[in-house]
Amino acid sequence: MLIKMMSGGADYDKNLRLRLVWGAAFLAVGVVGFLCWFFLVPDSGLNEHARGYYLGAATGVTLGAVILLARVLYLMCRPEARRKAHIQDTDERRQHITRAAAQVAGVAAFLAAACLTFVVIPFNEQAAHVLLGVMAVYTLVWLAAAAWLNWKL
Repeated sequence: MLIKMMSGGADYDKNLRLRLVWGAAFLAVGVVGFLCWFFLVPDSGLNEHARGYYLGAATGVTLGAVILLARVLYLMCRPEARRKAHIQDTDERRQHITRAAAQVAGVAAFLAAACLTFVVIPFNEQAAHVLLGVMAVYTLVWLAAAAWLNWKL
């Protein structure tokens, strides 16, 4: 969903090529995760939960990237499927729903992080700092995006 939003444009073939780049980038992230799990984690002294995170996250990112790449390659090789996907991707109602859902999810995540800071401070101050950092990054990205879109549009 987010890749579709970020790779929009008038030329659908260019859009698909950009999605291939995004898929390759995510595949690289997954490979880095596997390399870290294989070379760094065994000697790190991390607990089992952290070790499992590396394997699970790397597997999930890699699988997602492979599925994205397979779908894009399928669309690039099948003109009828590409035409149907292009119609779906450019449907204004669907685009509006996707943007509205992303907006609701972003606000909900920000509010959840704000609430969680109050809950985690007594238990782990570092976790509260991480949540505040996530909220700060969200705010800065929102401000930068708003400024860029005001300038661009």
